Amino acid sequence: MARPLRTVELFLALGAAATAALPMAPAGAASPPGGTGPAAMALSVAQHAGHGHGGEGGEGGEGGEGAAAVASSDVDYLAVLGQMRGHLLVAGELLAQGNTTQAEKHIGHPVEELYGAVDPVLAGRGVAPFRPQLVLLLELIQADPRAPRTAAAYGAAVAAVDAAAQGVPAAVRNNPHTTAAVVRALARVAASEYDAAIAEGVVVEAIEYQDSRGFVLYAQQLLTRALGAGAPPEAIRILGPMQPRLAALAGAWPTLAPPSPLVLTPGMVTILANQL
Repeated sequence: MARPLRTVELFLALGAAATAALPMAPAGAASPPGGTGPAAMALSVAQHAGHGHGGEGGEGGEGGEGAAAVASSDVDYLAVLGQMRGHLLVAGELLAQGNTTQAEKHIGHPVEELYGAVDPVLAGRGVAPFRPQLVLLLELIQADPRAPRTAAAYGAAVAAVDAAAQGVPAAVRNNPHTTAAVVRALARVAASEYDAAIAEGVVVEAIEYQDSRGFVLYAQQLLTRALGAGAPPEAIRILGPMQPRLAALAGAWPTLAPPSPLVLTPGMVTILANQL
C-alpha cells in the first residue's frame, strides 16, 4: 500500500494549523532558531510524493529522508521529537512481549526517518547530537535484544530524546499553547498513519497501526504531565478540555495488536484528531 508522505513529512505538511495559534514568547525569553512560526510548512509537499512502503510494512526509509524537511520551528522540533518518543514507546511494548522483530522496526525509524529533520538545528539550539545513542540501541536490538546492555541503551535513547527537547526554552516548551499545538500535531500525524494502515476496514500494515498508537500514547503523556499537580489555571483552561477528547481518540488503539473489527474507522479517527 503506497502512501505519499512519511511521518516527519506529514507533520511538516500538516503542522501549520497547529502552530498558528501560538503566542509570542514571553518578554525576556530566549528566542530559538525558527521561532514558533510555520516556516517549515513552505516545503513543497509534491517533492515528497511517491514514497512507498519499505518492504515488510513500516515506513521503509534507508536514511536521508529528513534532509528534505527541517523541523525549524519550536512546535515542528518538539513534535518530531514526540514522534521519536512514540516509536520508542511502542518498541518498549513490543520488547516486553518478546517481539523483537517489530521492535527493531520502530527503533529504526527515529534513526532512518526522523533524526534528519532535527539534526540541522541541534547546534543552534545548544543540543548535542544524539544520533549515536539511537544507533547504538538499533545495533544492540539487532545483535542481542534481550541483553541487559540493550535495556540500558533503550533507557539512554529515551533520555537523549527527552534531553533534546530542552533545546526549546522552558518558557516556550512549558507554555500550554505549545503543548496543545504539539498534541494536535501528533494526533493528526497519528490519524494519517492510521489511515495508511487500513484497507477495506482491515489493518493491513501493523507497523503503521503501531506508529499511530505510539504517537497518541505520547501525546497523552504530554497532557498528563502538563495537567499534573500544581498545573496553572491557564494550562487547565487550555489543556483540560483536550484530555477527554484525546482519550476518545485513543480508543482506536485498545491493544498493541490491531483489533478486529476496528474500534474506530479512519474517518472517525481523523474527525476526533481535528476536534482537539
